[in-house]
Amino acid sequence: MTDLTSHLSAMRRPSLLVRAATMACETGDAHRRAKRRPFTKLLAEEEMLNAARMGGGMGYSPTRHVQVMSALLAAARAVS
Repeated sequence: MTDLTSHLSAMRRPSLLVRAATMACETGDAHRRAKRRPFTKLLAEEEMLNAARMGGGMGYSPTRHVQVMSALLAAARAVS
């Protein structure tokens, strides 16, 4: 799954978002989310959330973005 790791490395996100996701990754919730959802669905949801963040839409949820990012980080850590 180096593809997942390389994909995460190539992402450019705000440092505050990444730090929050890294802290949230330490919880059991992130690991449960990572096990429940396939990587592809998590990546697709994260890209939609990022597009909403960049567009400044009313539907953007920073909390959800941190949850999804933390699940992706937990999945990457589990693989490596």
